Amino acid sequence: MRNKAPLTGYSLIFLGAAFIIADADALFNMYYLHYVSIVVGMVILLAYYLTTRSEKNLLCRIGFHKFEHVGWDNEVPFRLIYRCQRCEYVKRVIRSSGGGGM
Repeated sequence: MRNKAPLTGYSLIFLGAAFIIADADALFNMYYLHYVSIVVGMVILLAYYLTTRSEKNLLCRIGFHKFEHVGWDNEVPFRLIYRCQRCEYVKRVIRSSGGGGM
């Protein structure tokens, strides 16, 4: 069941957003079902990430890292290295060139 929790949470959030975009209240009375499905989906995801991830900081467990730019990667010249200030998680990001050339 734990493996299906993220799928359930994201599905409920998507379903609620789809009902809002499609304006399903105009077709039939939903009694705020779309808002409830978004909130329940977010609660499922938060509970799943808080129980399964191993970072010490609670914000890092749910994905809110506080990154700082550490330097450039030696292998790829346009890849940046970021490190989280709270949990020391390292992320490597490829920076785009900013558009196509003519």
